[in-house]
Amino acid sequence: PRFRRRRARVECRSAHRLVGIIATPLVDRFVSSPRMSTAPMTALSRPRVSNRRPFDGPSTRKTKSARAARSRCVAARAAADAKPKAKVAVFVSGGGSNLRALHAAMEDGRVNAEVAVVVSNIPSCGGVEWSRERGIPTLTYPPKKGEDGLTPDALVAELRAAGVGYVLLAGYLRLIPPELCRAYEDKMLNIHPALLPAFGGKGMHGHHVHEAVVASGARFTGPTVHFVNEEFDKGKIVAQRMTRVAPGETADDVAASVLRLEHEVFSHVVSALVDGRIRFRETDGVPVIVGEDGV
Repeated sequence: PRFRRRRARVECRSAHRLVGIIATPLVDRFVSSPRMSTAPMTALSRPRVSNRRPFDGPSTRKTKSARAARSRCVAARAAADAKPKAKVAVFVSGGGSNLRALHAAMEDGRVNAEVAVVVSNIPSCGGVEWSRERGIPTLTYPPKKGEDGLTPDALVAELRAAGVGYVLLAGYLRLIPPELCRAYEDKMLNIHPALLPAFGGKGMHGHHVHEAVVASGARFTGPTVHFVNEEFDKGKIVAQRMTRVAPGETADDVAASVLRLEHEVFSHVVSALVDGRIRFRETDGVPVIVGEDGV
């Protein structure tokens, strides 16, 4: 009997060890698993479920904005590649900042066109020099008094020979001859540095405009893009942009603000023109851009 009791105790201890060996991995598996816990779940420890969208911080918004801009640029290039580029002539009298902005917009696909020729009344101006450096043909019109040069009809013939379909006045300070107005009717645009019909007409160009705006006490100003006729700044308005004139601002301050808007709105309207997205209202002939202006 004593031997049996000892054997029974040994078998019992062996059985306990065997159960422990088998059970320990299972217990460890459940206890140590990161997905389960043996601790009682309280209201504070329960996982929260939220339907809120994750917050987009400034860096996230900038990334999304950059991606959207790249997508628009790619789409613009694809559309431009699918359609032949229009040829334009750009008229300048100064440094040509609007010419350069237009050229950049054409290069990156925002405007489906190319500069075929640059025309100026000042052959030594910055816009002409910039064009020559890039191999863009240049013409001088009108010639200086007493010098031979292009007549209005000869100018039209030169533009036609270059395949020019549109004319863009980007800071050109001379009155356009009637011959050119007739040849490019509704295909010639001008950029003016004020909100026409205010501060327009003969002599109102460049810094003179901004000085007049400041002196008048006007609270707002901005560029105007309009079609060209035989009078200074009298053609039908296509688009405008506006900026506030703050008290104490100088003509130089206003000029800088307006110039930034000029670069934006001019390329925008030129793109609509060469794409055939400008229509004229039947009631009064006012030009409107399709997809904008309620059209």
